[in-house]
Amino acid sequence: MVGQMLVGTASVNWGFDPLYTWVIPPSLDDMLDQMAATGYSGTEVSYNFPRDPADVRRRLDARGLLAVSSFVAVDFRDRTNHDKGLREVADAGERLRALGACVLILSDKPSPARLARAGRVALDGSDALDRSSWSAMCEGLNRAGELLAASGMQAAFHPHVGTYVENRAEIDDLCKATDPALVGLCPDSGHLAYAGVSPEEIFTAYASRIKHVHLKDVDADKLRRVRAEGTDFVSAVRMGLFVELGTGIVQMKSILRSLDVAHYAGWLVVEQDAPKDPLVAAARNRAYLRAEFAL
Repeated sequence: MVGQMLVGTASVNWGFDPLYTWVIPPSLDDMLDQMAATGYSGTEVSYNFPRDPADVRRRLDARGLLAVSSFVAVDFRDRTNHDKGLREVADAGERLRALGACVLILSDKPSPARLARAGRVALDGSDALDRSSWSAMCEGLNRAGELLAASGMQAAFHPHVGTYVENRAEIDDLCKATDPALVGLCPDSGHLAYAGVSPEEIFTAYASRIKHVHLKDVDADKLRRVRAEGTDFVSAVRMGLFVELGTGIVQMKSILRSLDVAHYAGWLVVEQDAPKDPLVAAARNRAYLRAEFAL
């Protein structure tokens, strides 16, 4: 069953993220060339891609790459933002459908307060959203999932440090408050570990809800330093918190075993945010999945 999973990658591995201001990323074509050369089957379509789906498809087809998904961070916490957020979701979904993809990743929009406390959110609820904002967010996600489902798409929610859905209680509450038929899950092993959540437990507990996967690893010593020094998310990325697969604290074998038992046959998207040498990191991460899991 493991062999039925497809391995993709994403632009963030080459430093493409508006928050990573220190990175000088390659051109789009150079990045796509490197993705193909290191053996990935597809890529998520990010903000650094052309808006025209025909242009994107031409570039991907030329390299034998598939469009995997897209990531959309939406602020549904305020109901007055719902219409704008749903338009963003509809636009991203339309582009993906034109590219042959069927899953759209959704996330709560990062906030300055949460980015500053990433990985150190208070477990007593003092950092949490108020009840009205939480209800609004879940309602917006259900509406987004319904909108996507009407056109044959699937929403997959991504718990993300620096947002209001980061720790285990928040993940559990969101899964309870949203319709599993409309809002699937995109667990990110690195963000879960960073948040102090057991990735292995999430992949087991919510196996039937997983529609997309991000594989990422975390350096144990740097995570301890991030927590001890109160380091914010962006600074943690810059110090190299996210490391090559199999070199950090995430139990990849346990995660792949859970996905195998659940008969997951979707994408595994490798992410290592802004490594110093993206090409080397991409090649090593891809080689690790081949050697350890025959993927």
